Amino acid sequence: MYCAKCGATNPDDASFCQKCGASSAFGSAPKPPASNSYIQNGEPPRPGPAPGQGFNPPGPGAPVPPFYPPAYGPGAPIMPPRRQRKASFVAGGIILGLFILLIPILILLSNRHVFGGNETADGFRNNYTEILGGGRDTVTVMVYVCGSDLESDGGCGTIDLNEMLEADLGDNVNVIVETGGCRSWDMPGIKDGAVQRWAIENHQLVPLQDLGKTGMLNAQQLVDFISFAKDRYPANRYELVFWDHGGGSLYGYGSDELYPDSVLFLSDMATALQNSGVKFDMIGFDACLMGTIETAYMLEPYADYLVGSEETEPADGWDYTTWLNALGQNTSIDTVSLGQIIVDSFLKQNADSGKNGSPDSTLSVVALREIPYVYETLCSYMSNATTALSNQEFKTISTAVSRSRAFAEGDYDLIDIVDFTTRSNLDGKDELVTALQSAVKYSNSTARTGVYGLSMYFPYKDLSVYGYAKKIFAQFGYGGEIYQFYDKFVNILAGGQKNSTTRSLKENLTGQTDAETDYSSFDWYDNTAVDNYTYDNINYTELSVIEDASKGNWYLPLSDEDWDLLTDVQMQILLDDGGGYIDLGSDQYYEKDDQGNLILNFGADYTWVAIGGQIVCYYAEETIQRDDMTVFIGYVPAVLNGQTDIDIILEWDGKDADGYIAGYRLVDSTSSIGGEGTVGKGYKQFSKGDKIDFICDYYTYKGKYDSSYYFGDTLVIGNELPAVTYEDVGDSPVLECYMLTDIYHNQSWTQTVKFDGKTT
Repeated sequence: MYCAKCGATNPDDASFCQKCGASSAFGSAPKPPASNSYIQNGEPPRPGPAPGQGFNPPGPGAPVPPFYPPAYGPGAPIMPPRRQRKASFVAGGIILGLFILLIPILILLSNRHVFGGNETADGFRNNYTEILGGGRDTVTVMVYVCGSDLESDGGCGTIDLNEMLEADLGDNVNVIVETGGCRSWDMPGIKDGAVQRWAIENHQLVPLQDLGKTGMLNAQQLVDFISFAKDRYPANRYELVFWDHGGGSLYGYGSDELYPDSVLFLSDMATALQNSGVKFDMIGFDACLMGTIETAYMLEPYADYLVGSEETEPADGWDYTTWLNALGQNTSIDTVSLGQIIVDSFLKQNADSGKNGSPDSTLSVVALREIPYVYETLCSYMSNATTALSNQEFKTISTAVSRSRAFAEGDYDLIDIVDFTTRSNLDGKDELVTALQSAVKYSNSTARTGVYGLSMYFPYKDLSVYGYAKKIFAQFGYGGEIYQFYDKFVNILAGGQKNSTTRSLKENLTGQTDAETDYSSFDWYDNTAVDNYTYDNINYTELSVIEDASKGNWYLPLSDEDWDLLTDVQMQILLDDGGGYIDLGSDQYYEKDDQGNLILNFGADYTWVAIGGQIVCYYAEETIQRDDMTVFIGYVPAVLNGQTDIDIILEWDGKDADGYIAGYRLVDSTSSIGGEGTVGKGYKQFSKGDKIDFICDYYTYKGKYDSSYYFGDTLVIGNELPAVTYEDVGDSPVLECYMLTDIYHNQSWTQTVKFDGKTT
């Protein structure tokens, strides 16, 4: 069965989802959240505090041990369900299973990543494309524009097409575009719901073919487009750009509004590129998260350079006018220089949107002929990591993963390779870092730390999709020692969860004994590997909150060994409104004293996140560290204009005490293979007059989820975005606890402490 809440696959007799813990939430497929379902049965929004009503726990500051608050929503005993970005891809699990079985694993046996033969003096192969020089080159640029909601809900495709039309291409640059995958287009002449092909000539969009209603996200359609462009516009330099959403190594490229169950996995792209017979000078992704080693490895037999982003991209994407102008002025421009123009103009264009644009834009130019050596050194490094696991060094590696720069708020298990390698510091580090720095010919970003040009898939937060990853990547020959290490790593991770004594939420919410985290049905699970490791677990059952009467606060004793095993600590707050608890969410802030004790002292400050002066429910999502600042990112659930579920993204970048609204993202269902799906570009921005209703989750005093309600007053966006501050929560009682995350990605909640208003 599929869980309707998180999309995970569960046994048919399961009463709780083994991934997110939701009960009675199973269906034949994941169900998208209903819009504006926060007032049920015609009930009014939950009223404010009613003094004197409801349960009153004993005494100011008294611990309330039976209740461990649901951190992120209704019933999340194993881990909190993540709020999603726009994830239009919802591929059927059965379809994916057939896809995996039917495509031969050995797609690329012939001359796959082999040194020797056509090599240069440095030992790498020659580039496939020979640039003639002196402006004698002819270039055909193929742009694959799958419009999706980026076009239908914002006109982003039209904006970039107009940028292409503005470029001065000259006589030897052909720009051929395929459009489709979209219900409605802003661009005059482009048909809604159809796939069409165009040439850009004399600043005009000239129609070439109308293919009617057909899908863009299948290998044959891509083959047909490449072949069409090559046959009609032959050249000695070919460039290919994918425009749309991206989902990184595992979830691939594209979101087609007309065929929502389709996507181009990396293995699909490998098939299409092989069948097209074209060797490209450059393949670029104007899409999120595609700057990965897996993408580069897949592309190496078919192209000389990759241009891709490690991080999510802003919706405006690349600046097409600038780099096409450069190509038109000099068709013999070397590819790295052209890539540098693409990168820098992309960053400049999106930086112009200011503070509320995209503070973490990234883009890199990667020489694919060097990727086989990078892969070789990565395999060697991972082999050394496997040895480190055998030497009981899991903590070293897991801590490095948890602290490495992750992308898309960590939801996609993508981390920067150099950042991870530097933090884990195993044998072979220098060789791998040197190889990567050589292959990344140009990289630039506005990211605040830890971005070096290529990321990699590293199974850590979501083990349910690890088996799919192995099968998809094996189809283009990626694996080897990397997956020998991953096999061992994920089994130790699973064993650390199996043997944990965490305080989960299920038992406290339902009275039932909590079931063990169970990965035994997954094909990668190895009992021997799980049972033969000595685990450094925290004994959560022995952790107890203690009152310090002399200081007027409460603390949780934690040893240095405990702190070494923790990777994240988040404060959790519930507001007692006299009838139950409003879940105010989580914050990255915490304090510890000189003895290493974790302090629970919300009563000393009694403030919480507010937008426009109004307290909201805020959920911490990511903390980015750098030498001169710490950046905090989180979201606030809300409804936009009475009908659209959104997450408002808040950031604190250390420049001042207040935060700011970075934008918002749509809330959609996750991929039915259990993960995230493709991710929408950047954050959407509010417009003047937009109405925002904030949302809260509500719980009974026994910890049972009641419902979600509108919270506070409707906020109307004015000429400027409202301020993000911390404001006093008032005189209502508040429960505080902490969620502790350790190296095995166990999450355990401390006991709650009640603060009885500001007088405490």
